[in-house]
Amino acid sequence: MHTIRQTNGLAGFTKRSESEYDCFGTGHSSTTISAGLGMAVGRDLKGKTNKVVAVIGDGAMTAGQAYEAMNNAGYLDSDMIVILNDNKQVSLPTANLEGPIPPVGALSSALSRLQSNRPLRELREVAKGVTKQIGGPMHELAAKVDEYARGMIGGSGSTLFEELGLYYIGPVDGHNIDDLIAILKEVKSTKTTGPVLIHVVTEKGRGYPFAERAADKYHGFDPATGKQFKGSPSTQSYTTYFAEALIAEAEADKDIVAIHAAMGGGTGLNLFHSRFSDKMF
Repeated sequence: MHTIRQTNGLAGFTKRSESEYDCFGTGHSSTTISAGLGMAVGRDLKGKTNKVVAVIGDGAMTAGQAYEAMNNAGYLDSDMIVILNDNKQVSLPTANLEGPIPPVGALSSALSRLQSNRPLRELREVAKGVTKQIGGPMHELAAKVDEYARGMIGGSGSTLFEELGLYYIGPVDGHNIDDLIAILKEVKSTKTTGPVLIHVVTEKGRGYPFAERAADKYHGFDPATGKQFKGSPSTQSYTTYFAEALIAEAEADKDIVAIHAAMGGGTGLNLFHSRFSDKMF
């Protein structure tokens, strides 16, 4: 790991030519559900019964590819598990120079409603209890109770994933390891007829004060001191040059706007935002 992103060192992302355990190549986020679906379909064609698990973060979930994959998984009714790691980073809080701003966007709001919907969780527990106690023709009725709990009380937010064909479980406390393992074992052992999404809520940097205070910045750092691993460049970074060039173009052309990849700081566009706050999206 100490060679990652260095000359002749490990690649920053999965690379099939580098390791037999890198089963697919990628350049960034939002690809896991697509890859997992392909593996699930391949498994079925070979007549195998192994489980396929795709883990994706709430930030990566904002990409269209993730929804395309979920839509396809629901249509194919593929037996696979999707774990949504929701650490409230739907869009990284780096969009301006004044400091962190909270995650924004419709997905962030929908996930927040799901996390706080206690009546939905309680009624779903009742539904599960009914399902366990009765069988035969009444089993379908019990399933309808669960469906009612999802749609009627949960509202449109709770059916976000269900409408795409995924059976939704959650929200689950990702820091309660015993409960999380029990849920994963239950889902693994249950015969399903389609994809399942487990909504796991976590806190980025939980238990590590340095990271808790700056969740958007802690990717590479010294665990003992909290000091980030950043060299002392002899010149400006490409990101800074890019931002300055874009600002110059925008000053000359009023029609120019900037669209960042949910992380204005990492793309240098926070500098653009300081000059043209109404032209950055």
